[in-house]
Formats: sequence, C-alpha cells, structure tokens
Amino acid sequence: MHSNRYMLGSGLIVVVCLAIYSLCSAQQPTHSKEEMQRFNEAQKGLSQKAEDYWNGIVALEQFLADYPNTFLKGDTLVKLLFYYSKVTDDPVLLGNLSERVIDVQMHSDNAYELTARAFVDNEIPSGQALFYATKAYEGAQKKHAEWGKYELGLFRRQQLLAKAYHLAGQPKRAIEEMQKCVQLVRQTDNPRWFQTLAAKQATVDRARVELLRLYVEQGNWTKAYPLAAELMQKSVVRDGVGELWSRAYVGKFGSGKGMTKMYASLKAEWDNQVVAQVEKERISRPGPAFTVQKLDGEVITSADLKGKAVVVTFWAGWCSPCIEELPYLQKLKTQFRKQRVEFLAVNIDKDSGMRRDMVASFRYQKAPYLMFALGDLEMRKAFGSEEIPYTCIIDPEGQIRYERKGMGADFSTAMAHQLKWITSMHNAQ
Repeated sequence: MHSNRYMLGSGLIVVVCLAIYSLCSAQQPTHSKEEMQRFNEAQKGLSQKAEDYWNGIVALEQFLADYPNTFLKGDTLVKLLFYYSKVTDDPVLLGNLSERVIDVQMHSDNAYELTARAFVDNEIPSGQALFYATKAYEGAQKKHAEWGKYELGLFRRQQLLAKAYHLAGQPKRAIEEMQKCVQLVRQTDNPRWFQTLAAKQATVDRARVELLRLYVEQGNWTKAYPLAAELMQKSVVRDGVGELWSRAYVGKFGSGKGMTKMYASLKAEWDNQVVAQVEKERISRPGPAFTVQKLDGEVITSADLKGKAVVVTFWAGWCSPCIEELPYLQKLKTQFRKQRVEFLAVNIDKDSGMRRDMVASFRYQKAPYLMFALGDLEMRKAFGSEEIPYTCIIDPEGQIRYERKGMGADFSTAMAHQLKWITSMHNAQ
C-alpha cells in the first residue's frame, strides 16, 4: 500500500517536473543568425514615408509569427510600436502594443519613454501616456542621481512629461514641467551635452518654443504674446515661431488688425541681428584646388569656376541636416540666378554601385537646379572641415570668404547677405 502510494507520488512528481521542463523549454528564447538577418532586413530601406513604415510593420509582424520566442522579441515590439505610431493614432492599437512592450521590457525606462511618445507625438489624450511618461522621467532621475551628468535624459523626458500632462488635461502641471526644462538647460554646464554656446542657446530656445506652444494651446494670451514677441526678435530657432506668434497676437488683441506691420517690424529686427553677426564672421583664406565628377560624368575643376562666386556644400544621404539644407540652397540659386554664382553640392557618401542613382534621386527631389558632384572625405578635409553639412562661399578670386558648419534657422538670411556682399564687391571692381 505504502509502496503504491510512493510510486504514485513519484509518478506525479515526474509528470509535474516534465510539464515544468516542457513549459520552460517552450519559453526559452530562440537565437540564430537567420533571426538576426530577418530582423535587420525588416528595417532596410525605410524612409519617412507611410508606405515604407507599413512595409516594415508587415515584415516585423511576420517575423514574430515565424519566431514567437525570438531573443529579439523586445527589440521587434519596440520597432513595431515606433512604426505603428507613424501611420496611425488609434489609441486602442497603440495602447495594446505599448502593454506588450512593457511586459517584455518592464524594467526599462527607455521602453516607458517610447510608449509615452507613441501617444504624445500623436496628441492622443491618455492617462496611460501620463503614467508611462512619469515612469520614464523617474528612470532619468534615478540615473542622474547614480551617474551624474544625465541632464540630457532629464530634459528630454521632462519635456515628454510636460506634454503628457497637457494631453491629460492638467495644464498647470504641464507649464510647470516645461518651465523646469528651460531652467535645466540654462543652468547646466555639462560639456558632453553642449560643445558650444550656440548649441546650448538653440536648445534653450527650442524649449521656450514648446512652452509658448502650451501657452497658446491653453489660451493664456497674457503669457503667450510677450514670449512670442521675444522669440520673434531673438530666438535662433525659427521653426513654428511665426505661426505661434500670429495665434498669440490674435488671441491677445482680438483680431489680426495691425499684425502685418508688427510682424514686418519683428522680422526686420531678427534679420538685422543675423546680419550683424555674420558680418563679424567674414574670413579670407585661399580655397583648395579640387577636381570633381558631375553626375553625367563630366569632370569639373576649381579652375573652371574661377571668375564666379561659388557656394560649395558637402553632404551625405544619411545626414538629415544636409538633406534639409538642399532646398534652401535651391532657393538661393533662384534668388541669385542673374548673378555669376555657381552652387556645387558635393556628395561624400562611400562609393557604391547605387551611389550615383541615390545622388540623382536627391537632386531630382530636393534641388534640381544645383550642380551635383561626387566627392570624398579627402576633399572635405582640404576645405578644413571634419563636419557636415559644411558650406562655404568662395569669391571669384578663389578666396573662401564665409563658411558655416551645420544647419541653422539663420541659414538663408546669412548666406544671402554674404553672397550679396561678395557679388556687389566683385561687380564694383
């Protein structure tokens, strides 16, 4: 009797152990080169077009169906959430996917940040977004306390938290958090965050623009208009400022009467500040000799361009600010079409069988009037720059008279003023 009970008990233990083993084995993550390859292929060739995001979604969903226990499950869900947030604002779909991300990466404050952004970037009112944003900010605070010098993470997530409060219908808390963002940037001295005072000022101004946006959306015209006017006069960030200022003007004064005259005055003051600054930045040094090949195979040299003012810009297909800059150069080309000015856009991507087609595509889409050419890193270094976008103006005698690194809100105004100076100086000779 005891023997039978013992055997029965032993059998049950074996069955339970086998069941547990089978369950654990079934849930063990799979890991293979094929999985990594499939995951990487699902992200190739993505641009910012909705069709590309949908292609990525289909590929990643199929990948999860084929490898339900993949070791890349967390990364795949994160990518899926990001792609879905670009093509839909359905709160149910994004909410369910966010929960799946958190289930897999529940201890990751980066996952909380991503899930919050899926709601905030789509302006979906949600207490769920506020919860995620709060968890992400708490994670940043913990890292800052443990590591120090984590101001960038704090700033990014505090901005996110402010927007989440706004969407959750808590305007006062939203304003408080955004004001803290502005103060955080102003007070930080972390050299790893800002290498130049200009970069710091741009970040301060971007935070102030977001603060202005909250004032405008909340209809707080007493606070909105003075800030909008100040940003119109002094901000190095211009994106969205004019539109917010016009809304603040109408909100404060009750109509748009007199708005055109006031806008022209504020814009003129901004332009004068830019001009005063760039006139201090004029230089004079010999431009390097160079040889480049145009897209049609024609070879052109610096000697061929003597007698013209030449705007040279170095760009690459992976550099977003570079791509941003091309349409501005196209407008300048049109503006100076009656002057002896040439615009040379030198691509420095690595040579490949697709490079010429890629450059031709960007030319067609962004700036068909510019002269596009194939260059390399050595040519860029010859101009004295390790950065892109790098743009300079060479006068008709071959002297570099103005240069700038990176893109900025003052780009068009600064370049146009310097080109007028160079062409007028040459015409007067």
